Amino acid sequence: MWQKLNLTLLFFLATPGVLWGQRKTREFPLNLKESQQPTAIFLVHGSFAGNETWPLIVDDKVSFASELKRSCGDRAKIHHFVWSGQNKHQARLDAAGNLVREIEEFAEENERVAIIGHSHGGNVALLAASKLSRPVDLVVCLSTPHLYLVMENAEGEEVPLPVYCPPENQKQIKNIVCLNPKNDHVPDFWAEINGVNDDSAIDLTRSWRRAQQLILPKVGGPFHDLATRVGLTDEIVNLESRDSLIVTKHNIKYRSDVSGVDMKHSVVHSCRMGYILGKVVCHEMNDSLAEYLATIYQQSPADDGTVIKSDVLAQMRKKHYEHIEHPQAQVALQIKSAEIELKKGSALALANEELPDLYFVIRSLDDKKIIEVDEADDSLKANWDLDSFDELLPVLGAGKLQVWDDDTFSDDPIGEPVVFTLSFEPDQFEHEMQVKTEHYTITIDWQRLHE
Repeated sequence: MWQKLNLTLLFFLATPGVLWGQRKTREFPLNLKESQQPTAIFLVHGSFAGNETWPLIVDDKVSFASELKRSCGDRAKIHHFVWSGQNKHQARLDAAGNLVREIEEFAEENERVAIIGHSHGGNVALLAASKLSRPVDLVVCLSTPHLYLVMENAEGEEVPLPVYCPPENQKQIKNIVCLNPKNDHVPDFWAEINGVNDDSAIDLTRSWRRAQQLILPKVGGPFHDLATRVGLTDEIVNLESRDSLIVTKHNIKYRSDVSGVDMKHSVVHSCRMGYILGKVVCHEMNDSLAEYLATIYQQSPADDGTVIKSDVLAQMRKKHYEHIEHPQAQVALQIKSAEIELKKGSALALANEELPDLYFVIRSLDDKKIIEVDEADDSLKANWDLDSFDELLPVLGAGKLQVWDDDTFSDDPIGEPVVFTLSFEPDQFEHEMQVKTEHYTITIDWQRLHE
């Protein structure tokens, strides 16, 4: 006989007494207090991107900027900052100075200031914030290549110094959020560092080095200049590009299945992301928001924030979410990790004094296979991490779980299938589920993904 087990994932609402049925039409599931203060939001494009349209608001059309505005409401003003977009250090310095002047000109004294920068636009935003005479409430860096001058202390330990984020920013900016698709390698691999050398980086990191005695681990040798001139090497010796910023705890990576280098890099300013970041601007950055951002899931194909007719965007999404009632809050599930601990003697193979090869299968209630993990060899305890679960699960209300031993001659079930149900409230996205039977204990970390 099957063991029937009700496994409810308990998620606690931010505001008690709010029922799921009352919130089906909400586009943003977290119920957080919003700031009532007006906000000036400045959008900064990245390199090679002066003709991009994601920062534009065009009548009767949808874009990243229009969704940002819709999310924030009348309390927010959107400013589109334009710079040359040249992939040069001096161009970024000049842009930061110009952005400072625009903020001082267009932001009212009673307004909060938020800056959202894509790619190197995030570096322009960070550098500008440190030069302002007023505080900045929020800087959001979208797929920004954070540049570091890597030095060493007297013990030979590496000390990375952020080039475009001086210490002044820690006092000047209330919150810095770095948001990256997991499959976008532009920030940490492909980003060029044109026009920056050790000496210019040393100058920009002077504030970081005031209280530290540091050395350069590598310096140019006698033939370095000659090698540079003939193209055998470049001037970059101690500079690195990374996708995270050490001065903030909000380095958030989310799942994206979008393909193509350009789209992987630009999808971070999709129309939906504009709406989500509007809520980030409206709320104080906190752990609930960080958890929500980390569970974003972008399917492929996806929009990249380009100005588009609303009905075209609606049709694009409809084909993804045909059977999903509330796509913005829940589009898929994934398993982050799983562990099985088997009681000795529970697997048939143990009769031959052999250790089992464990694996498990999850099926729908009508016996359609949803996921099957690879076997773990010769152990009473088996573990699987996120890399084992690339396949996403559909939104699942209930299912059947079966643990198996992959024996030499046949696959032997361990115990009976366990029937479980999953019930989600809208305000949390992760939960640890533990199932105990007379044969084994299995622990599964579930994550709910949203658009």
